[in-house]
Amino acid sequence: MEKEKHIVWKSLKIKNIMENLAEKSKNRKFTIISVDTNDGDTVSKTIEITEEQALVLGRVADAIKEFKSYIVMGWNHDHNFPTDECLRTDLGELSPEDYYVKTNKISPEDFKVFLGLVPYCEHGFHTVYEIRILAVIGDIKLL
Repeated sequence: MEKEKHIVWKSLKIKNIMENLAEKSKNRKFTIISVDTNDGDTVSKTIEITEEQALVLGRVADAIKEFKSYIVMGWNHDHNFPTDECLRTDLGELSPEDYYVKTNKISPEDFKVFLGLVPYCEHGFHTVYEIRILAVIGDIKLL
């Protein structure tokens, strides 16, 4: 009987903690952005974002989903966001700014915000393969 009371008390305590967290942390959002740096080597970044940044991510994700591979100089370019050393301008590959911004698929402001949210990779990356937004009600350290 005593053990059952203890379990119920712990459950109620955690329930109260969860309710307090939910009240304090309304509308907290995080993003997880994952990129491919070298054909299978992935890097992800998770950070807290504002409501405006969440809207930007939605617009950018829509543009990236519409990416179509293209052929220039006999090369098929199928990376949706090549940056730094992963960008092959010597083979006619377009930078993300050329592909998205200069063609009005992404606004310059949204592009700048997005670049501030993507993971840092020493040699750049070539493909954005995941953009997630998580709504979080709280974080409880139990031990």
